[in-house]
Amino acid sequence: MILSRRRALLAGPAVVLAVALGLAGCDASGGSPGPSQPEPTASPTPSGPATGAPPRPRTEPGTGEYLAGLPVTVRLPREDPAAVVVLVPGGGWSRADPRWLAPLGEHLVSAGLAVVTITYGTSSTGTSWPVPADDVRCAVAYAAQEVPDVPVVVAGHSAGAHLSAVVGLVPEGTDAFCPYPARASDGVVGLAGPYDVSATRGLAGNLFGVPEPEAPELWAQGNPVLLADRRPELPFLLVHGSEDELVGEQFARGFEAALTAQGHPVELVVIEGATHGSVVQPDVVGDLVAEWVLTTVAAS
Repeated sequence: MILSRRRALLAGPAVVLAVALGLAGCDASGGSPGPSQPEPTASPTPSGPATGAPPRPRTEPGTGEYLAGLPVTVRLPREDPAAVVVLVPGGGWSRADPRWLAPLGEHLVSAGLAVVTITYGTSSTGTSWPVPADDVRCAVAYAAQEVPDVPVVVAGHSAGAHLSAVVGLVPEGTDAFCPYPARASDGVVGLAGPYDVSATRGLAGNLFGVPEPEAPELWAQGNPVLLADRRPELPFLLVHGSEDELVGEQFARGFEAALTAQGHPVELVVIEGATHGSVVQPDVVGDLVAEWVLTTVAAS
């Protein structure tokens, strides 16, 4: 049963940089999705082999919700999955369109991983901290229930990478309305994440609903750099593009330093020539993410 969830709304305008508007609506090619662009479609499910066991059934896109109003897509490989990856989209905490992660999800499925692609509450839906993080926590719990007995990795792009890091480090949430047993993730993948919210020049006001000077303690609750001492056994893969003009490489390097200082296993990969949008494309990052999940998390 899907339960209604409470909304934690905070008064006050979000301070948003005009220069960062691209971050709030960046698609996988580096542009902004608009009415003239075609709707991304999921790759067709390949048919099973002529002999042997039939392929495992798969959930079709848009047929489920993990919480009321929050759709989820589940993809399963033909064989038993080695792990399940929860894909968390970006969008400057003002939107969270999961369509742009569909190609990466299909790539991970072809590598033998189950994939659960989600969305979450944002400022455009009247949602502020801590609800977006609680949404992602609940999605991790949902993925563990749908694909049991395998490791769970939470992987996000941009603002989704930030939320993935928070949820990985602090799996305990505040949302009593999540209907699934709580589950801590076993690994975190961050793609082009703005981890230090204090360095976003106000953009993270979309998440917190109030400028940092008015609520510094609130912002600290959602700053992964300040939470790096939590769960030191949790491994991280941080991936950033060398040509990312929206979220600078210093975000990844600063977060890597904070995690390493607290004992986390961390791998930082800067992909030469990759931009903020292209870093989610399967031909850029698909094999890297799949190999890391399989060798660092699933094999441990």
